[in-house]
Amino acid sequence: MVDSKQHVLIIDDEPLNRDLLRRVLQSTYELSEAGDASEAIDILEGEEGTGIQLILCDHLMPGKTGAELAVIVRARWPSIAFMLITGYDGDEEVLQAEASGIVDKVLSKPWRSKELRAAIARGLEA
Repeated sequence: MVDSKQHVLIIDDEPLNRDLLRRVLQSTYELSEAGDASEAIDILEGEEGTGIQLILCDHLMPGKTGAELAVIVRARWPSIAFMLITGYDGDEEVLQAEASGIVDKVLSKPWRSKELRAAIARGLEA
């Protein structure tokens, strides 16, 4: 039988955060992981990225921020849902990205597993 799990790309420069997200999501979703925007773009451009349906991305990372990556993703892969995770709810760049529709949802740290799963399920339905 072919695995029909929906595919989520986790992007975070902190390995511990990626590990926590993986533990919460791995039973429900097929997962790919990247440590920064550049690595994420490589995944999206490669064979592994062909089925990605949702991106779950930390905002503050070295190089490009999550909001900057969202602009690139929207331009090149507009059908992929994009959720930003941030510990800085008042960050102007985050607020602007959400208000403009560049990101589908902003999730605050610390997140709760139940709320994270629900947000992802809604994002994949949209």
